[in-house]
Amino acid sequence: MENETLDTAQPIETEQEPFKCTTMEDLLRDIQLEDPTFQPDTNIYKLRPDPDISQLIPLTFDQLAQDKPKPLEHVLYPCLPTQGIGWVYAATGLGKTLFSLNLAYAIAAGGNFLKYSCPKPRKVLYVDGEMAYSQLHSRIMQIASVQGDLDFTENFMVLTPDKVYPMRVPHIDTEMGQELYVKLIEKYNTEVVIFDNLSMLSSFDENKSNEWKPIQDWILYLRSKGVTVIIVHHSGKSGDYRGTSRMLDCADVAIALEPVNHDKLESEDPLIKQFKVTYKKTRIFGGKDALPLEVSLDNGYWSHKSMEQTELDKVIELNALGLSQRDMARDSNISQSKICRLLKRAKALKLIKD
Repeated sequence: MENETLDTAQPIETEQEPFKCTTMEDLLRDIQLEDPTFQPDTNIYKLRPDPDISQLIPLTFDQLAQDKPKPLEHVLYPCLPTQGIGWVYAATGLGKTLFSLNLAYAIAAGGNFLKYSCPKPRKVLYVDGEMAYSQLHSRIMQIASVQGDLDFTENFMVLTPDKVYPMRVPHIDTEMGQELYVKLIEKYNTEVVIFDNLSMLSSFDENKSNEWKPIQDWILYLRSKGVTVIIVHHSGKSGDYRGTSRMLDCADVAIALEPVNHDKLESEDPLIKQFKVTYKKTRIFGGKDALPLEVSLDNGYWSHKSMEQTELDKVIELNALGLSQRDMARDSNISQSKICRLLKRAKALKLIKD
């Protein structure tokens, strides 16, 4: 038998690629081939779904005047209202989790913490993204021993990685995670949820505002359901919070925890802390309520005083050493004009002699 040879001159049959529409005209022509009755001038809008505006009902002024909201209530007086959005941020190791846990416990108890008061007990869900259960447990028990027992123990709930294993604590930047939190909030009638911290409970690029937007929309959705949200976050090298400037757009209050002395190393003991509390955003309060504080924690016991009182004490101490106003300003990092005002106040209060 003679060997068969492949005739390369003959074309090889291949499947013909389907026609690809590249323009609106191509698309309309293909539709008309399928449906000869289609008329572009009358049927073109059928290509788009009819939007439902049944829930988008603007309020008239008369409706606004008659539909009066409830009087303002606070979750945390004076800075955070019900349905509020709050931020707490600080550098690593400064004490933001201890601070936030104490806030959460006080809110659950309807108690007090530092200068803050909680008018009534509320159900709190504290979502921890990174801490070992043994450490978290130790801190909460220390807080309970200082603040006292809860009248309603079910008010304080914690979601922590060790206790949901092999599942993971859900992220707040995914649709699945957001859906899970909504179901948890509804199941336990949660009034306040605290996410500690943003970087451990999400994986979005903090510097891209478009990636932050879906999280912000979801937080606003929680607000519309009556939930108060507190986000715990890291500060950057500049001392401000880390990430896009849009993060605080919808916040009612932003609390920054800052070192008292940048040259002083923080104690290695997790129950000994010192920092100042400053407010970077204040939507519903101001004046004396918004003045910064110096806060100290020593083995579970917290104390605080106004930064003005702290600076006054410092000036009195430096004055006793016989320093000039210029040297006081240099050593205290307080402006010379403020040193002068503080000295006058100290003399008026008879804390130093003329």
